[in-house]
Amino acid sequence: MAAGKTLLLAAVCGLLGAGLAQVDWADQLSNEMDPARIEEFLRILTEKPHLAGTQEGYSLAEYVRQTWEDQGLDSAHMAPYDVLLSYPDPDNPSYVALVDENSTEVFRSSPGEPHVDVDPAANISSVVPPFAAYSPSGVVESSRLVYVNYGRTSDFDLVKSRGINVKRKMVIARYGKTSRGRKLRRAQDRGAVGMIVYSDPREVVGIGWGRDRKYPDGWYAPGTAVQRGHFLYTTGEGEPLTPGYPAKDYTYIMEESESDQLPTIPVHVIGYTDAMEIMKLMRGREVVNDSWRGLLETKYRYGAGFGRPKLSSARKIRLNVTVTKEKRTIHNVVGIIRGAVEPDRYVVLGNHRDAWNLGAVDPNSGTACLLEITRALGEMMKQGWRPRRTLMFISWDAEEHGMHGSHEWIEEFGKIMSDRAVAYINVDIAVRDKYTLRARATPSLKPLLKEAAMKVPWPETTPDGDTLYSVWRQRTPADSEDPDSDPKISLPSSASDFVPFVRRVGVPIMDLAMVHRYTITYPNYPLYHTAYETFHLQKTYIDPEFKFHRLMSQLWAGIAFSLAEAEILPIDVSEYAATVSEMFDVLKDEYGEGFQATQISLDALESAVTNFTQAAAMFEEKLASLGNDTSPMVARMYNDQLMQMERAFIDPLGIPSRPFYRHTVLSNGLYSTDTFPALGDAVERMGSDWTDPGKASKLRDVRKQLSIISHFIQSAANTLGTPASTVF
Repeated sequence: MAAGKTLLLAAVCGLLGAGLAQVDWADQLSNEMDPARIEEFLRILTEKPHLAGTQEGYSLAEYVRQTWEDQGLDSAHMAPYDVLLSYPDPDNPSYVALVDENSTEVFRSSPGEPHVDVDPAANISSVVPPFAAYSPSGVVESSRLVYVNYGRTSDFDLVKSRGINVKRKMVIARYGKTSRGRKLRRAQDRGAVGMIVYSDPREVVGIGWGRDRKYPDGWYAPGTAVQRGHFLYTTGEGEPLTPGYPAKDYTYIMEESESDQLPTIPVHVIGYTDAMEIMKLMRGREVVNDSWRGLLETKYRYGAGFGRPKLSSARKIRLNVTVTKEKRTIHNVVGIIRGAVEPDRYVVLGNHRDAWNLGAVDPNSGTACLLEITRALGEMMKQGWRPRRTLMFISWDAEEHGMHGSHEWIEEFGKIMSDRAVAYINVDIAVRDKYTLRARATPSLKPLLKEAAMKVPWPETTPDGDTLYSVWRQRTPADSEDPDSDPKISLPSSASDFVPFVRRVGVPIMDLAMVHRYTITYPNYPLYHTAYETFHLQKTYIDPEFKFHRLMSQLWAGIAFSLAEAEILPIDVSEYAATVSEMFDVLKDEYGEGFQATQISLDALESAVTNFTQAAAMFEEKLASLGNDTSPMVARMYNDQLMQMERAFIDPLGIPSRPFYRHTVLSNGLYSTDTFPALGDAVERMGSDWTDPGKASKLRDVRKQLSIISHFIQSAANTLGTPASTVF
């Protein structure tokens, strides 16, 4: 009994002490961020390639683990998983060739990017050659080559409308607009024998924006640069042979032939210099429409024929792919600072560590910032500070192969994360440029993000403001027509290791990056996943003084500090209710006529949305009335409701056709992205005439999905209700 009283007294004293010192500790944490140390961390992280499953990848994992121990974290350990990875054959690189009528090669694509002389020198000799991860090996040939633009469904449909069938033909697509795996799956499903994917100059060079010099003399991609990446067809499964379960030694492993994620036709990736050699020889009278034209100095043709006798003796295109798949061990690294008052509540900061190459932008600009944050927190611990809640830091492995590290972690520890995780904050590419902040967040964390950005100084003089928030708001407004608009914060997409947290188990997330001005033209950045993503690129052209790495460290640390120290969690339920209400309005505005024509009532959904909105408002009124004398148990009660609100949207059965995407509001839709994903997809499939008798099964699905989303929104409203009174 005496020991229990002592622990309770220590907890209360710790709470009071944290509250008294919170502002001072927050300022110290922000001021402690040192750009010189971040630069040094990045230099070390980018000395060698560190592909997942390699010895270099393990060595870097051990470096992170040892660094966290040396910095004074309470613990740091590795979490291994045995996953299916994919590698090229360095002695026999994959290639694309043009062959003549005697099958003699008259052109072959480059085996890799040539070395460039930069300071500091970049060791790209051991970077893996360009390859498409998880492509099957094999040699295929075709006398027909079809250009399919970005490889979207609409692109393939347009080609078909022109009378061109891709069956038994080779297809070529440019990067952008849709994932690699979906491009390949569409080609595969339509009977193509193989696929080539290239980086078009429109996406990696651009026109007239001042920074027109190509690496190593500038930021843009030379024609020899090749983007690597995986070509799995993923809908949230993670590792392809153990979907739904962690890849441990006791786990049942399916046969590769059973996995729907693995492609069945070969694919290879090339740069635009090689693409030019191929596409200038494509036959076909019909030139593509304007929206399909890139910036290669040739006419873009739909194709179907191949070979132009006056220019070349080439008659066929050959795809020779030598890619292996192997089970190898990957290593997440987990660091812990235990909380003083609520050690069983976790604020998680994460960033993947593996890279296709040296990874000076993706992901190690983020890793360098994470290591600086943990260093600063370690210094604060030496001075007696300890957070209210536990801080957890995770360096993920094998993200590039399909987010395997984070998915396996959630598959093993998803129940614990669902019960205990307050939020997950992800920063992979901390700085890809220094124009504005690109932010994704669950609705409840948007106000916290904006508040944190107001406290971070902008490191350069600009008329747009002197804080990150003011510059961000000016340069990326949510509404470009409204001068008083808040900055743009997008909802989560399928992009990185935050996905299993929010879509599998309903943990609120943020995903942050400093980006360039032309994010539509460059969805990533010109040298993304190429061998030229070097320390020299970051140091010379992106953030020479690492001032913006410091800015991102301050932002990331400030958000984590607030989540770890605030007595009542800074989770905004009214912001969430507003987002749900907006989704309902889009549904009603865009599809209301169809619902009316089929006499399907939206009353239940509207009632659920109204109930959620009212419950959120009442809940925040209760929080406002608490004052400063909240007991630890009362605070815990309200915080549990705040945490569980996000979980209330999780459907254990998953979204239709995507069983591992379980968030009924924030999972991505296949067709509709502005309203509830499953219901939005169902109404989009109805087309323009909802009364067509042939659509009876589709109409039943609309009714089903309408009932499901109504249920889960009402569940969220119930979660915010007063315990044991209004609900039961």
